[in-house]
Amino acid sequence: MSRRMSLTKTISSRLGFSAADADSSDEKKDEASSSPSFLSSSLGPRIAAIIESNATNIRDDSFLKIVRQLEHWHTSGSLNEEEFLALAERLTKIASWRAIVDDESVAEEDKFKIPKVRFGRTEVMMPIVTCGGMRIQETWIPDTVPLLKPNKSKVVKSASQQNLKDVILCCLKVGLNHFETARFYGSSEVQFVDALATLIEDGTIKREDFIFQTKCFPMEKRADFEKQFQASWSNVERLKYIDLFSFHCVSESGQIDNVLSDAEDGIYNFALDLQKEGKIKHIGFSSHGSAENIMRMINSNKFSYVNIHKHFFGDYHAAGTPDTLGGEGNAAAVKKALELDMGVFQISPFDKGGKLYRPSAAVAQAIGPEMSPIVFAALHAWKTQGMHTASVGFARSSDLDEVIEAARLYAEGEKAEALLKAAEERLNNLAIEKLGKDWFERVS
Repeated sequence: MSRRMSLTKTISSRLGFSAADADSSDEKKDEASSSPSFLSSSLGPRIAAIIESNATNIRDDSFLKIVRQLEHWHTSGSLNEEEFLALAERLTKIASWRAIVDDESVAEEDKFKIPKVRFGRTEVMMPIVTCGGMRIQETWIPDTVPLLKPNKSKVVKSASQQNLKDVILCCLKVGLNHFETARFYGSSEVQFVDALATLIEDGTIKREDFIFQTKCFPMEKRADFEKQFQASWSNVERLKYIDLFSFHCVSESGQIDNVLSDAEDGIYNFALDLQKEGKIKHIGFSSHGSAENIMRMINSNKFSYVNIHKHFFGDYHAAGTPDTLGGEGNAAAVKKALELDMGVFQISPFDKGGKLYRPSAAVAQAIGPEMSPIVFAALHAWKTQGMHTASVGFARSSDLDEVIEAARLYAEGEKAEALLKAAEERLNNLAIEKLGKDWFERVS
């Protein structure tokens, strides 16, 4: 069997279309309907050989991402043969990270680890990638809903729990040790705590090996907020303390008034009391609000860190809103937070930052074949915006593929900066061409 046919069979089985149809693709002119067109090109056998040499190390969803990217660049016709082969080599290498991590013949100190940076005044050494807990839980139904609330004992025995443990262990192996969840992410908080506590109890890790963050919504009355926190603490107590405690989604003016109040019976003073008791270490906030409201929270200088939307492709709810300094969006807020030595955590860079797991052809083309839109977005956050960590909503361990590649480029310094600068320039020129110079200058 030819390498092309062998890989076509693999694609058929992994991606779900008819292997019989795919096998006959060499004899049909409409082969593109059943298999990727790059397999039928003159480079098909060589591409097949590259992918098949790593096939056992590549998960199905990673395999799908490789095929999609190769098909995009083959269809675009913008790469010569040497560049296309190099792309295939790079993509298969990126997706094979797990085999390298698990290779016992390689010394631990020789394996790549995600870099860490100082997380502002918290002095926490933060990995530049965070494991976000919004996409991996068993259910989104909160435990405040009578009758429908999840059964904790069943949730931690579910298939999703085993998947979560696999993700956590993979993260820890590559140096990603910050886990972020929230009281109202359904069963996420319960599941993360159980997974981490179990790993401590069986001796796999120690409590000081990881950073745990959770969040509670601000309530008008201290008693109500305290009740909410105690419900959360009933989950988290097994971890002994919360490294990073956040007021969750502080977005509206009334919420801000309440959080910033210095009243003895206020919720901010309650958080300070928790800090004194040793239950929490650092106080921060997250927001999906306007740029003006976020700036107000940052300027209060009451918080050690902020979870914020600031992306190359817009700033979510803050996009288009005045920042109090004559501009728009959250760029000024990020700059101010850094000036105040706050830790800066980027929320949802690949989803709310442009759904970059399914980018437009124009965006992918402008960024170029040397890095994916996901890699670009992460580098932009770290290198251009100066943000400390980018939160990735992991659903499976293979979601680490492009994140590890981004971190590897970040560690290479000048190479990453050159690639990033060139891609930013191409995207900026594209934005000016499509949306006009006036729009570009207003949002930049």
